[in-house]
Amino acid sequence: MFQSEGLQLQGYPMREINTRELERLLEKNAYIKGAEVSTDVSGRMEIRLEQRVPLLRIMPEGKAGFYLDTEGEILPLSGQFVPHIFLVSGNIEDPDESAEASLQLEEIHRFCTYVSEHPFWSEQIVQLYVNRSGEYELIPRVGAHQILMGSMEQWELKLRNLELLYQQGFAVYGWNNYRTINLKYTNQVICTKR
Repeated sequence: MFQSEGLQLQGYPMREINTRELERLLEKNAYIKGAEVSTDVSGRMEIRLEQRVPLLRIMPEGKAGFYLDTEGEILPLSGQFVPHIFLVSGNIEDPDESAEASLQLEEIHRFCTYVSEHPFWSEQIVQLYVNRSGEYELIPRVGAHQILMGSMEQWELKLRNLELLYQQGFAVYGWNNYRTINLKYTNQVICTKR
């Protein structure tokens, strides 16, 4: 990294190394949130990095994908590693194109943060899909059903209703008897049989 910027560190006295410049170069990397470089009198250099942590992978239809970190910052996809994180795909607009697209990404980030921190949902929901109508669909890990959320409006209530269905309804009627679970309507869960 330093060599590509024309910096040579090896063989130089510590007093000639600009630690602020090293911090600036390190922080140019999208995956580094913060860098702190210090030296001591014995000739050692210490570099402390605060890394950005990808929370979800965004894969818009027909466009290049990217990650969102835990703070909602956009990170480029990495060719060096693929983290095992939540996937969001489909009709997702570029957040730089409009305020509406930026709000969509904020909604997605809030929802996915909740899902990733919830003990049940982090294991059950593996993907969020945005269809051509701009409505949200959940892809479950267990069960061969499609979950139609509609808008992100009242998503906490929709998830609470879905959790009750899983705990009380599916415990009696089974996980694989339904093709779709529709959460679009307030205080209703509509299931379509296979």
